[in-house]
Amino acid sequence: MRALAGLRKDNKGQALVEFALVLPLLLLLLMAVIEFGNIFHSYLLLTTASREGARMGVVGHTDAEIIQRVEEICSTLDTSRLDINIKPTDPQNRYRGVPLAVELDYDVAPVTPLLSTFLPDPFSVSARCVMRVE
Repeated sequence: MRALAGLRKDNKGQALVEFALVLPLLLLLLMAVIEFGNIFHSYLLLTTASREGARMGVVGHTDAEIIQRVEEICSTLDTSRLDINIKPTDPQNRYRGVPLAVELDYDVAPVTPLLSTFLPDPFSVSARCVMRVE
């Protein structure tokens, strides 16, 4: 009886077992937060860049200047994975009142190795802004 009472008071391994059970969930949650932050950062940059590019296009800048401005804003991203589409494609068709659209597509590479099994690799993010030519 006395031996059993001594075992009940010894709880040294209990915290370690509980930590071992909870640690994978905490790591998964941490990785998910990091991955979401990376994707959301890319989305915010694309949204801002498409808005800036459309604004430049409607006030008369060339496609090269629009692309350069978009790439400047997205400088923290890998611009080799950035696809920029400006419509209408022919600058002669951009006259007053016609809508001009700047569409950006970007493939976000997963940062965390574990979540890349759950998310598509690469994760596609896109942004589009349409403004009327002034």
